[in-house]
Amino acid sequence: MSPKNIKKLIKFLKEIAKLKNVERKVLITNKKRWESTAEHSFDLAMWVWILSPYLPKKLDLAHTMKLVLMHDLVEIYAGDIFFFDYKKKEKKKMLEDKAAKKLFALASPPIKKEFTKLWHEFEAKRTKEAKVASSIDHLQPILQNILTDGYSWRKNKITEEFIQEYKRKYMEHDPFLMEFYNALIKDAKRAKII
Repeated sequence: MSPKNIKKLIKFLKEIAKLKNVERKVLITNKKRWESTAEHSFDLAMWVWILSPYLPKKLDLAHTMKLVLMHDLVEIYAGDIFFFDYKKKEKKKMLEDKAAKKLFALASPPIKKEFTKLWHEFEAKRTKEAKVASSIDHLQPILQNILTDGYSWRKNKITEEFIQEYKRKYMEHDPFLMEFYNALIKDAKRAKII
């Protein structure tokens, strides 16, 4: 590989390291600071790995992990658009599409091609892997709220009905994920945070 190509790889890796600086509006487990988007992405990859024996047959595990690790990289430029920020949510797709083009342009051609393809796959949610990735992306904040005594939910007056309306549909494609989702909701109710 040429020194120029190595420099380009290093530059891209430096840029994606900025994901560690993007804060989400969910507390980490010790309740001392906000979770970063990089921590969220790490959690999702661990979830895919740990839950993999129970996920759909013939699920491409490596591909699913790539989807969960890549899907929020655009937040480096777009920021994390908090679910309850309704004004920004209206612009989310436009902001994230623009961020994806800007970020992926920094990558070498093969990486740019792969990341762009993964980005569109995750957004479309048509493949088995993208559906699972999206499900896990919607499950992780539920557990994070359970672990932090429902801080974000309480602050934003979130009800079980609201969670059911927004999140349940992402689990309907898979019986195990639906069962897992229901178990998390039961935990949240037992903890009296919804």
